[in-house]
Amino acid sequence: MNFEGHLKGAVVAGAGAVALAVVTGYAPLDGDDLNALIAAPLDSHPFWLLGGIFASAGFMALFPDLDTASIPQRWFLRMMFVLLVLAHLAGRDDLFAVLAFAALLPLLHKHRGWTHWKLTPWLVAVFLAVVYEVFRARAAWFGGFSWQNVGGFLAEYWMFVLAAVMGHYTHLLLDRRSVRWLPFVRNPPNHH
Repeated sequence: MNFEGHLKGAVVAGAGAVALAVVTGYAPLDGDDLNALIAAPLDSHPFWLLGGIFASAGFMALFPDLDTASIPQRWFLRMMFVLLVLAHLAGRDDLFAVLAFAALLPLLHKHRGWTHWKLTPWLVAVFLAVVYEVFRARAAWFGGFSWQNVGGFLAEYWMFVLAAVMGHYTHLLLDRRSVRWLPFVRNPPNHH
């Protein structure tokens, strides 16, 4: 599967994760939310939460192929740079740390290595929760690292973990030759 096919898969995975977040009530929407977004777009709204869920699924849908020097990799790194700058300017050093580690993860191994494992999205979620907890523990006045806090972080952000799993498994599914019949998959079977 080539990048274009995986990009389409990322959009489908992201849309599915957003729909699941709304249906499960993780990100409830009501009629006033759109008006509130239009009136004050930078305030906290369910749309920002849904955007993060969509981005998590999209990131993990493209993640396995970001380990090769390519145009998609350059655009990904540019996007991560912008997100890092925005996280820093917003004073979200916790988010900055998580994004920095996430940006480097695909570059740690050869293509079709660990990035294509079925356990990868789960391992990445736990790793990023550990990064967050280490950062939190270093910034806290009292207390140190706690595995209980890591579990609590994963429990609180379960929809992001599920979105990442959905995105990653979408990538692995699209890499299989047996799904070439899907309407949005029009790539030759030997491309990746």
